[in-house]
Amino acid sequence: MNTRCRAALVLVALLCFALPAQSQEYKETYNTALEAANAKDYATARGHFAEAADGADAEGDAEIARRARYAAAQMDNRLGNAALRAEDAATALAHYQAGVAMFPSYIKNAYGHGLALKKLGRMEEALDIWQSILDNTQDRKTALAANEAIRDHFNYHAASALSKRNPTASDGDRALAALEQSLKYVEADSEYYYFVAVAQFAKGNSGAAIAAADQSLALHRGSRTDAAKIHFIKGEAQVASGDRDGAKASFENALYGSYKSSAEHYLNTL
Repeated sequence: MNTRCRAALVLVALLCFALPAQSQEYKETYNTALEAANAKDYATARGHFAEAADGADAEGDAEIARRARYAAAQMDNRLGNAALRAEDAATALAHYQAGVAMFPSYIKNAYGHGLALKKLGRMEEALDIWQSILDNTQDRKTALAANEAIRDHFNYHAASALSKRNPTASDGDRALAALEQSLKYVEADSEYYYFVAVAQFAKGNSGAAIAAADQSLALHRGSRTDAAKIHFIKGEAQVASGDRDGAKASFENALYGSYKSSAEHYLNTL
């Protein structure tokens, strides 16, 4: 579903909650906010929803106050997303922070908060924000996005350290340091152990590289093509350790995607 369709669905959902026209001013304000949201005037809608929430509080109407705050947080998220797309991370941050304050359990704003902090070079803060929503069970999609954002950050640093044609032991140490840091936030997964295998191989630790590759394969849930890189690094480590038969089996499993020709070369020369 494209962004425009998703936006339309959210607005339709909001309009379903239009309140009966009554004398209470906060209900009229709420309906005015819905009209602004339907017109995609999100800044105006946000202001009216917040005003309606305060009015509902004054009248003891907890349900309308909750509904208005949730809608205001949605508007904050839309405004934050628009600012982020426009490369205005500071404005995006302000919108996301306002959304978190307005309705904390709407974690899309916390996720966006982390994205804005990352853009501003405040990565440690971003990691802490994302970590705070990893266990959310109401919006698993956003919680998983935060999980992936954390992993991507550390995997990027590990991959960068190992990106040379022939990475050195020092490069391996830098990659392992980044990977170790990731465990402060998330559990080790298949990709984590893959990079550990590559780093240990760069350090000349063939046995440790093979063990890490095996752990990576045990956790791997993707396709054979995705797994080819794991089998390939395992095969290289087995070659270095003198296990020719084991290496052949690993390279047979690496005959997919971009590793196919390199694996074939090893099989033809072993």
